[in-house]
Amino acid sequence: MTNPIIATEDPAKDIGKILKKIRFDRELTLDNVSMLTGVSKTMLGQIERGVSVPTISVLWKIAKGLQISLSSLLNEPTQQYQAVQILTDIQPVCDEDNKMLLYNIFPFNPLSGFEYFYIILKPGASHHSDAHRSATEEYVIVTEGTLTLQVEEQTFTLQAPAKINFRANVAHSYTNQTDKPVIFQNIMKY
Repeated sequence: MTNPIIATEDPAKDIGKILKKIRFDRELTLDNVSMLTGVSKTMLGQIERGVSVPTISVLWKIAKGLQISLSSLLNEPTQQYQAVQILTDIQPVCDEDNKMLLYNIFPFNPLSGFEYFYIILKPGASHHSDAHRSATEEYVIVTEGTLTLQVEEQTFTLQAPAKINFRANVAHSYTNQTDKPVIFQNIMKY
């Protein structure tokens, strides 16, 4: 039996340092990054200084605007052959009202071309995602509850166990319209 690594630190702790490094490596100003991402210069500065912890929506905007994976902002280490308890060993990233918990299970790896998330939507939770890069596909597997997924003008009701995949180059949203949690896995293939 292996001993899992217990996550004791918030994965958002280093986002500012990582963002600043990416910005400096690309020789971008805060104004440049703001224009690329749609996130205000003030907010970006606060994130870089560690004064503000970005929400999932803000992280997606930054990742999309800089054309990087969400995982690259979270700086999650990848290790082979390690058993990990998702809900106790991995610290989730939450939305602004803590109704959406996103666990970065398998961070982006350029060799595999994907990243894998375990997501819990509490009752009443809703998350809107802007269009991703044109070549991105999402694979969603609902394992508990009923997820309402809207892709452009189409609405899908996915009652567990259910799955769907779609090109993520369009706006889409995930909603829990029930009084019980929804649990789903999301694979982002780049």
